[in-house]
Amino acid sequence: MYASPSTPRRACAAALCGLALLVACGPSGAPATPRTQDEGPPGEGPSVCLILIDTLRADRLSCYGYPGPSSPGLDRLAAGGVRFARVVAQNTWTRPSHGSLLTSHYPRTLGLYHEDKDTLADRFTTLAEAFDAAGYTTIGVTANPNINTYYNFQQGFDHYVDSGVVFGFMPRGEGQGIRGKDTALPRAPYVFQAALEELERRRGPYYLQLNLMEVHEYNQSPSGQEFEREFSFEAQDPHRRYAQAVRHTTDLVAEFVERLAARPGWEDALFSITSDHGEFLAGEHPSVPLPKTHGYLVYETQALVPWVLFSPRGALPRGLVVERPVRLLDLLPTLLDYAGKPLPDGIEGRSLLPLLAAPEAPFDLPEAFVVETEFREAHKLAAYAGDWKYIENLDGHPGAPARELQARGVEDGAVSDRSADEPAVAARLERFLAEWQAAHPASPPTLSPDATPADMKRQLEALGYTE
Repeated sequence: MYASPSTPRRACAAALCGLALLVACGPSGAPATPRTQDEGPPGEGPSVCLILIDTLRADRLSCYGYPGPSSPGLDRLAAGGVRFARVVAQNTWTRPSHGSLLTSHYPRTLGLYHEDKDTLADRFTTLAEAFDAAGYTTIGVTANPNINTYYNFQQGFDHYVDSGVVFGFMPRGEGQGIRGKDTALPRAPYVFQAALEELERRRGPYYLQLNLMEVHEYNQSPSGQEFEREFSFEAQDPHRRYAQAVRHTTDLVAEFVERLAARPGWEDALFSITSDHGEFLAGEHPSVPLPKTHGYLVYETQALVPWVLFSPRGALPRGLVVERPVRLLDLLPTLLDYAGKPLPDGIEGRSLLPLLAAPEAPFDLPEAFVVETEFREAHKLAAYAGDWKYIENLDGHPGAPARELQARGVEDGAVSDRSADEPAVAARLERFLAEWQAAHPASPPTLSPDATPADMKRQLEALGYTE
């Protein structure tokens, strides 16, 4: 059984000592600064472009079964490449999910839990660092301040462009606006243009990493009005603004991919398009009271994301749909394997390239995939396995039992809990989750350079390191 958050997870004296140093000195003993370009010889291999459409649910894309024309551009790329039919994110809010998919480690291993001060520690190898070590030029642009340099997500990049707009809980740097007060988050055309301008200045091969926020902001003014004018979905659809934002963003992504693919040197490039997590939409999970925005729940609405791979010259099977469930943990090894580059030691994920050659062949993945969140007051763990998902609600969320077993595609707290009907399944997945937690103890967070001892104490208390 999993210990409650109030139960100490290990002796806290050593953790306090180590974290005191991290608070005083930052993630690596000094404030993080962006890297400068290495002037060594260029690497060899295909360029790789990772596009992360923040807060994009798989089931709201036409190619994943949505009935409206929400994603014709992305559908076109999927038809010319590979689509993974069921992809499980390891967390349901931005920073821990990005940290996980960019390092192939679980969020708790990274020590990423909370919004305010948790940063990505230097000791983990990011996808950008792996490509940098292989001689690639590495360029990143983010519209989401949750993965700004302040949180140490610039690791491995020759050039990294932070979001110039931050959320209200974040420190505001010089020249930065506050979302919803001063300005909107940067838009996709700006992100794409910033990347293209930097490509002109540097030599390849390239690793390009882009984060887009239009779907995340679908309900924020002026996004809803803007997208409503651009695309006409059924007026009675309560989620039409989300669908409009999906259509707008995926059209822009397809246009950018096709534009970049036409450039010399990008013929054999790999384009990987996915998301960090999904979203709760109005009317879903009616028996589970608010809050229901992403980060609070670990249901399919927030844990299942799309993943499309595309290569212009047909290096991938055209139109292949991989039905076997996979994880975002598998993204880093898959992209590095495609480029023929070595994988970092100790990662959790597996390269999925063998599945593209033989989708039905035996393939070694865990019997269940873990999703977790400790967003604000939420604390939940889930094991996704085949036709079932087993969830432990450690936060006392109203309407959600302490432990619930939900069938695939069904999720409404206590109302649809099947644990009494399927006790053997529930017991099996409970054991799996207990064994997984024993093998993956929670790491203390690495706090930002301006964190205080009081911040450290609060983090340790929240994680159960102190009485």
